[in-house]
Amino acid sequence: MNNLYITYTPEEIELFKLLSPLKENLTATSKLIEISSKIPIFKDIPKTILIKILKDIKIIKYQTGEIIIKEGDEDETMYYILLGSVKVVKQNKLLTILQNGTLIGEMATLLKEKRTASIISATNNTTLISFKIDFNLFHTDLGYYFAIIYKNLSIELAKKLLKQNKQLIKN
Repeated sequence: MNNLYITYTPEEIELFKLLSPLKENLTATSKLIEISSKIPIFKDIPKTILIKILKDIKIIKYQTGEIIIKEGDEDETMYYILLGSVKVVKQNKLLTILQNGTLIGEMATLLKEKRTASIISATNNTTLISFKIDFNLFHTDLGYYFAIIYKNLSIELAKKLLKQNKQLIKN
C-alpha cells in the first residue's frame, strides 16, 4: 500500500516557515536554496541559516554585451552564474572569461571597496542569481556561520588567484 503522507524533517519544516513570508522573492530564494550546496562559499551552512542571512535575491538574464558589474561602482552584490558566460574586463582589457557555476563580485563584498573590474555578459541569456549577505547579523548568534563564509570566501579567492597565476605563466 502506498504511503499518502510525506514526512518532513524538522529542518525542512523550519525552512518552509522561513520561506513563507518571502512570497515576492520565493522563486529566486527557492532557486538559491536549491543550488546552495553547489556554491562553495555556502559549504557547511544550513539552508535555514542561509534564509536568515541572505537578502535581495534575484534571478537576472543578460544579453551579450550587457554590463553586469561596472568597474569602480560601489555595491556588495554577489552573483552566481547559472547559465552562460561572462567577460572580466579591467580598464578595457579582457582578463578572463568565466562560465557556469562561478561566483562573481565577492571581492568587493569581502573588501568593502569599489568594484575592481567590469563583468560583461559574453552570451545571450546569461542567467545569474544575485544576492547580498546581511553582514549586520555578524554580531548575533549567527556569527559562527559568518566565520565559515569568510573562510570559504578566502578559499575561493585563493583558488581564483592560483588559476590566474597559471594563466599568466602560460602567456
